[in-house]
Amino acid sequence: MREIRFGQIGGLGWMGRTHGLMYASVPRVFGPEPALPVLEMIAEADEAIAREAAAELGARRWTADWRELAADPDIDVVDIVTPNHMHCEMALAAIAAGKHVYCEKPLARNAAETREMADAAKAKGVLT
Repeated sequence: MREIRFGQIGGLGWMGRTHGLMYASVPRVFGPEPALPVLEMIAEADEAIAREAAAELGARRWTADWRELAADPDIDVVDIVTPNHMHCEMALAAIAAGKHVYCEKPLARNAAETREMADAAKAKGVLT
């Protein structure tokens, strides 16, 4: 079965745990799908937290640098589960690297940032 490899930025907060645990639950909840979501990598604020988040959530790899995750060629989708004020910069970096983006709400701090993200995704041909 084909895998869709997710890279999750943020992991040990309430919503980060929710996202991370759901990847493993998809087959049990939805049954056989054309592709299986896999938590490939998790990025957290420092190495100890990143390592702990990867172990707890079942990620294959971890990093303390979200930019490394966004640029990683083995990541198909970047899942942004960080404080709201960080979303725009992270989404734009992931989009520039050709990644699809799944971002917690609100997408950005204001409508202008949200439009910038949407326009960048459209121009790059990725989904958000």
